[in-house]
Amino acid sequence: MTTTHFKRTTLATLTSVVVLLLSACGGGDDARPVGNNFTPSAPSAPPIALAPLSGGAVYAGSASFGDPVAVQLDETAKTVTLRFMDSHFGLTGAIVSPYTTDSNSAYLAKAFTGDASTGLSAKQLAAIDFRFTLDNGLLNGSVQQLANLKQGQGGLLQGQVTASNRGVNSVAALAGIYSFIQEQASYSDNGVMTQAPSTTYGQISINADGSFRTCLSQSYSDTCTHTAGTQQVSTTGTLSSEADQARYPGALAMTVNGKPLGRLMVAARPGQNTLFIDHHESTSNGGFTTGAWLLQPAAILTSTALDGEWLCSQPEVSTSGVATGRIQRNFVSIGQNTLQTDTLDTDIQLAAGPKGLMTGQWAGSMPTPARVFIPLGANTVRYVGNTGAGSTPTAAISGTCQALPAPATLPTYLNAVANQVSMVMLGDARPTQPAVGYDQIYYKQGRYRHVTTGAVVSTVWQKAFDDLCEDSGQNAVATKSRETTKTDPVQWKLNDRNSFDCTVSDANRVTTALKSAVVGPHGLLYLTDGHHTFNSLWEAPNNQGRSGIAGATVTMPVVIQGNYQDLSHAAFWRKMRASKWVWLKTPDGLPITPADLPAQLGLSNGLLDDPYRSLVYYTRDVGYTPPANAPEFLEFYWADWLKAAPQNIRLADYNLQTTGAGNDTDKGYMQAIKDASRLMVNATPATFIDGKSGYTAQTMGALTGNFGTTAYLNLPTPKPVNGKKAGKLDYALEYRASLTAK
Repeated sequence: MTTTHFKRTTLATLTSVVVLLLSACGGGDDARPVGNNFTPSAPSAPPIALAPLSGGAVYAGSASFGDPVAVQLDETAKTVTLRFMDSHFGLTGAIVSPYTTDSNSAYLAKAFTGDASTGLSAKQLAAIDFRFTLDNGLLNGSVQQLANLKQGQGGLLQGQVTASNRGVNSVAALAGIYSFIQEQASYSDNGVMTQAPSTTYGQISINADGSFRTCLSQSYSDTCTHTAGTQQVSTTGTLSSEADQARYPGALAMTVNGKPLGRLMVAARPGQNTLFIDHHESTSNGGFTTGAWLLQPAAILTSTALDGEWLCSQPEVSTSGVATGRIQRNFVSIGQNTLQTDTLDTDIQLAAGPKGLMTGQWAGSMPTPARVFIPLGANTVRYVGNTGAGSTPTAAISGTCQALPAPATLPTYLNAVANQVSMVMLGDARPTQPAVGYDQIYYKQGRYRHVTTGAVVSTVWQKAFDDLCEDSGQNAVATKSRETTKTDPVQWKLNDRNSFDCTVSDANRVTTALKSAVVGPHGLLYLTDGHHTFNSLWEAPNNQGRSGIAGATVTMPVVIQGNYQDLSHAAFWRKMRASKWVWLKTPDGLPITPADLPAQLGLSNGLLDDPYRSLVYYTRDVGYTPPANAPEFLEFYWADWLKAAPQNIRLADYNLQTTGAGNDTDKGYMQAIKDASRLMVNATPATFIDGKSGYTAQTMGALTGNFGTTAYLNLPTPKPVNGKKAGKLDYALEYRASLTAK
């Protein structure tokens, strides 16, 4: 990483304020002007008693990019309301979404709606993702893809959210020494960032009378100073009750060295108080600086305080160091003073920092802290730091880690041996890619359901059983058997292998035909090949081409590529990346992390549709043929190549709802297949399909100079009147149309 880790906050960056506009129930919208026209109320003398929230469904808080917010939960309707209060980025009103909870007791809301007063379009609302947890009156979470309306032009905000539904009744209740982490950034008057985020940490001592002293990047002492310009200065200030407690319930006005700092809110929790601050400062160029602080009572941390498995969320930063508006989630494993994360191969070495904080530096880097962690309890940790190690561009970020409860061990595969065959249930197999080509699976579904053509009864539907046997290394399904119940297809069920026979016995199966999987931590099973095959069988009609789907209880043999049950989450996913057994990219080309992968197969369980992956499937034997020992995710590499310059295939330019003639004048599906296949065929053998991996057109199976005319012409063949099979594309489009018609 670069030698720049934390940018220490100067005195100028402490003279800032933001106002939390909340009524006593957290819902007031009668906001005062903010920015250059707003001056917060001065500390009261004598102090006015605080009137904090005292529990309930409303949480008053702030987002780390510097906006006060209110969060309200409706546990009956299972909805969450996010209200923007005096936003510096043009956000107004309230947005509402249903929420769900996951296995980690985290709330997830991502179907927001709002009226015209919010200024957000339906598309902007649909992009918002809000995840959070609750812990004794403290709400911690992250929000992403939030439109920066002041900036416009696609500007996005993302950050951590902290809020509380319980406060304290007096300033004196806050007396003590606190550790803190802090971040801030500067913006122009139209909401465009002008100074990248910076972070710092330290300790602060608050006295019973509301006076306090701040020590930056160091432990507290009564004589601490920090550098401001060329001078060493102290940072002292006062806390007093905000005069308007009806609008700012439980808020405390702050000054530093005689200038406003911001407003402090309190989360009163059993045995401790967690404090958080919004701040806002108008700058000389008409812009502003905003940010957030988080304070926790200083306490001695043991060297094992952070040991365990965590799911951490932080702003995603591009390779150029610019925030993308998305939140990145990583599996993090901590033990023996070492932090490992799933998407980087460099560790962070941990050490004790100021009392109540733990610091960390990237292995091999300079000793200046690259991360500072502040535990908020046994299950939640907040941190500030930077995003990269080595020569990777870095950016200052803040994040939240939530402890991962140990999942129930899946004993079925604990004894699975590498390079041997195990029978697995489809419902146990976890995807290692975020998407599949729906149109490829739709082709199979159309064929599996082909029971008649006109007056002719078809047996094409038996293809589901043929596929199951073939991908079990047992050739096709047997049509004759000594067991009469197995000769009658009425009895056959895909999810009951005892109801039919394959032509090759289990003992004589051909293992080279099998798909593959690995065993991960706690015995969980991860599919590394066969996503389309297994999803096709999952979605297939279970019996006679007509009944309900076969689903999760279908069993299939796979070759186990490795058993890594004893690895930590981070080490396991590092192994998966190194072995190229995981595809971490969305159909839109956006990077993801392992935490974003769906937990189960099945088209209704979170797998996205990648139309380019479907396109590549239909170019098989037209533009390329999968080579022997093809790399995992072969078709995804081809799809990326087709989208990239200079190929620039844009499926939005084609009508994929219709077959089309493919005669170079229309823009139907056949033309898209032809255009993509021509690019493959015309690529020179040495053309890199994926330069990072060294894959070339030749190694990826391109039919160099030999367009597959026969395979191409067979794709759109309609169902013949004799009940025989149709073309792949015809089946796919017919089945897709049937779904739309429902």
